[in-house]
Amino acid sequence: MSLRKWAFWKRFERPEFLIAAHYFSDGWPLDSLQVMRRSTVRQELAMLRKDGFNTIIVVVPWRSFQCSQKPVAYDVFYEAQLRLVLYESQRAGLAVLLRVAYTHQVMQKPTLNGFRWAQALLTEPAIEQAWLDYFSRIASIAGEYACCVGGFISWEELWHAFRVWQEQTGDANTAAASASGYLHYLEEQGVEEQNCIPPKNSPEHAHYLAFANARMTAMFERARTHWPQLGVEYRVDKDPVPTADGIDWRDNNAFLDWEPHRFSYWAPFMGAENVGEELDAQEAEVLLRHMLESTSQDGAFPGQVVEQFNFIDNTQKYLGSHAHIAEDQIDDFLQLAGPLLKQYSGGYGLWASRDYRMNMLYNAAFLAGGRGWAKAKNARFRLSGGLRLRRQGRVTQRIEPRVTWVQRNHPTKELMLEIEFLRWLGLGPAELRVRLNEDTWVSCQIQGKGRLGARVPADLKDVFDNGIHFEIDNQGRPLTITRVFLYYETYAAGVRDIDAQSDRYLETIRRFNETLEEGESASLHSLVNSYLLKLRKSIYNVFGHEISSNER
Repeated sequence: MSLRKWAFWKRFERPEFLIAAHYFSDGWPLDSLQVMRRSTVRQELAMLRKDGFNTIIVVVPWRSFQCSQKPVAYDVFYEAQLRLVLYESQRAGLAVLLRVAYTHQVMQKPTLNGFRWAQALLTEPAIEQAWLDYFSRIASIAGEYACCVGGFISWEELWHAFRVWQEQTGDANTAAASASGYLHYLEEQGVEEQNCIPPKNSPEHAHYLAFANARMTAMFERARTHWPQLGVEYRVDKDPVPTADGIDWRDNNAFLDWEPHRFSYWAPFMGAENVGEELDAQEAEVLLRHMLESTSQDGAFPGQVVEQFNFIDNTQKYLGSHAHIAEDQIDDFLQLAGPLLKQYSGGYGLWASRDYRMNMLYNAAFLAGGRGWAKAKNARFRLSGGLRLRRQGRVTQRIEPRVTWVQRNHPTKELMLEIEFLRWLGLGPAELRVRLNEDTWVSCQIQGKGRLGARVPADLKDVFDNGIHFEIDNQGRPLTITRVFLYYETYAAGVRDIDAQSDRYLETIRRFNETLEEGESASLHSLVNSYLLKLRKSIYNVFGHEISSNER
């Protein structure tokens, strides 16, 4: 490395105000590290810089990254992928925040879903020790790259474990009360006459909320001893507790003593009526202001990063019920939001700077060789990624039930399939077919240059209960498959589409980021002027006179 490059490498400094985008490449949060290709990462990061971002947020799963807990072991593929994105970010001049210990992941051989795995963490000492070792490993890797300015763990990683326990009934609930430590907590608090986890609609729910907050705080504090740069995304939502006088809305731990390593989130539904109403810019500004003022204690703690600033919230199951900002009000709202974020926070993050497919498949870019795939003859996995499939070649993947990311409350009768491939010229047409759970074969149709697609019939109840057996079969010319998507839902935020092309809000976001960047430059200029003023005063105290223009 040249002296000039070495100096740049060591010179990297954290931006004063973080303007961040979650970076999933062409994947999504549950598989992003699996699909970050060396050939495209540099281009994608340059695109984010062009769009005005100075920081990216990268999801680092716990499972898969740590491939074994008993004994503790780490996956060299995942570590290499993390190093790849850190290296390229440093090269691009982008700061990096790591969202760590993410419990949900498309996995090769999942044994438990994310909720159950979090419960294992909270009840098995050996699993907890492995979890803590994971933070040490992350700290070691992150410490090698100056661009990595820290990371955070979200309340969501543990919160739903407590929710699932609470939903248990009968003997299962009683067992959960003991295993989770809730009964021991009640004993420490001097609370008697409870031997189970209370339902949410009871006054005793207040005790369970306090227990969940205390337990999560203790776990996060332990993790922080292994990585001092660790921050926390705290639960901004208030939780209702019924009382004799009505509903008491309880705050959760805001981790004020972790300032500035605090992270939060906002969307227009927070504080709204949520009857499907459409908000104008001023109404949305009031909701954002209330959230920022209350969580910063009227500006006394302005260091939090609103890392999910979801002014567009396209979560399918809430469409039609959650409040949303009218499309023609987005520009005006962001003009109002910028000064608020500058005053009450240390930055913001965009959850989806690029629309994404919720892909069910593991190792869907074949970057980890043939992991997760079984092949017959005439199929070969390339070391650089991709699958060479000759005529009569076939590959299959088995995905276990209840970890296929199917939501019961979002029914559909078909899955979408997209396959990207490289052409082998002069050998006839591509003739791929696919099927699901040994149902009817479906032929793939050309959707564009190097892309095939199909609509695959699916019984989602069967998928949820019994899992997926997915097959790709080649009946035509040899080809190289570079990417496979099998999904039934797309998250769209309207900044860039799934192919990273400009969408309706891209220019809006660019203007918003430019405004925030200009504010940062002005703030830096003010800081420099303040320093120079102090320097002049100190010189005056030494020499007893102001510095003349000739002496400067």
